Amino acid sequence: MPEKVAFLGLGAMGFGMATNLIKRGVQVTGYDVWAPTLARFVSAGGSSATTPKETVKDMEFVVFMVATAAQIIHAMFDEENGAVLELKKGATVILCSTGPPEYTPNVRKLLNEKGRSDVFLVDAPVSGGTIRAANGTLTILAAGEESALGKAKETLELMAGNNLYVIPGGLGAGTKVKMVHQVLAGIHICMTSEAMGFAAAMGVNTKRAYEVLRAGEAMSWMFENRVPHMLVEDKTVYSALNIIVKDMGIVTAGGRGAGFPLFLCSATEQVLASGVSAGLGAIDDAALVGVYLPEHPTLVLKLASASTTAEEDEKKLKIVVQIMAGVHLAAAAEAMSLGIKVGLEPKQLYEIIAGAAGNSFMFSNRTPQLLSGKWTSPKTVDDVIAEMTVSIEEAKKMKYPLHLAGTALQLFQLASLRGLGKEPDVAVSRVWDGAEGPLFPKSA
Repeated sequence: MPEKVAFLGLGAMGFGMATNLIKRGVQVTGYDVWAPTLARFVSAGGSSATTPKETVKDMEFVVFMVATAAQIIHAMFDEENGAVLELKKGATVILCSTGPPEYTPNVRKLLNEKGRSDVFLVDAPVSGGTIRAANGTLTILAAGEESALGKAKETLELMAGNNLYVIPGGLGAGTKVKMVHQVLAGIHICMTSEAMGFAAAMGVNTKRAYEVLRAGEAMSWMFENRVPHMLVEDKTVYSALNIIVKDMGIVTAGGRGAGFPLFLCSATEQVLASGVSAGLGAIDDAALVGVYLPEHPTLVLKLASASTTAEEDEKKLKIVVQIMAGVHLAAAAEAMSLGIKVGLEPKQLYEIIAGAAGNSFMFSNRTPQLLSGKWTSPKTVDDVIAEMTVSIEEAKKMKYPLHLAGTALQLFQLASLRGLGKEPDVAVSRVWDGAEGPLFPKSA
């Protein structure tokens, strides 16, 4: 077990990760640009430093959990206070921040140019939320040279437990997996607001809506995690909207770089941008529902105790289930298609996402069919089109926006236009097939 660790970046996730290390007997020196956070960290048993170079002095292990790749570059290579100025010879640096896939190879290049080829570097983005960060059970996607992974293994296991995955492909491969995971995380966060706003707009008891929608095809990890925050008067920022905005920007940039269309990601990015434009960027992303209900942004909260009957609510919620299932299935196909496009091993990718915050009922149920080629879903593409059309027509009467549902419907319609209407619903994945042939197999 590492005796001492330097930890740079004590935000919502980083604070939990660093204090978890303290609980496990590691001496942790922390750094953050926000002084009150440092004071809280000291109260939790950590030590503090005022610059990155002071933080890493004499430390064999260094973890970066700052918000962006640009912040890592600054903290590492600033001419006056950069960590590189005091990095111990042979130190192991673990990059846990989410950034574009090219940023970790770039850090390696810059270290080498500074004459620091002795530094072991690991690409190790994380997923799982603040509770798992504090419990040491984050999903960590580690990639790099075998020697670096060996050095970092014990530190990574303290933060991940049994949720540590080694991703083949060298520096940047872990970040590619995180990028694909964030396709689903971002779409599901946005779809949670779209669905709950729709339920509220129809006058449904929103607490009942949560219980019904989480129990079947509409379920996603993000839905189960975010909706409880909508149902209580609580302004705590568990995950600021700006974070998923940043991550979705990485995803769409990655798609453009690969020449690969990301229909739902692009629609999600626009909804998220609307949230930032409305002043919600620094607020918890559960507040995104206000973009869908601009005249009544607290309607979901107000209807948590609405006097409605289960029978009338469940009838209305049926059309919400239909759009959520359709969006989540199309999102699963979009994410897995991107993963294959950027060279990731699809079975490992599925296993990682199924155990992380990007999971949904449709992802877990339909992705194995995609990977095996055994398309056994009882619904056809045309069945999904019919169901989603009913939901979207109802929303149209109410003048309620269904940005993601409308986009997903078009994807299923594209699949139908390609002659796949009578095929099982997973055939929507064929929309992303290129001239080189299908991305996924199909048994005869």
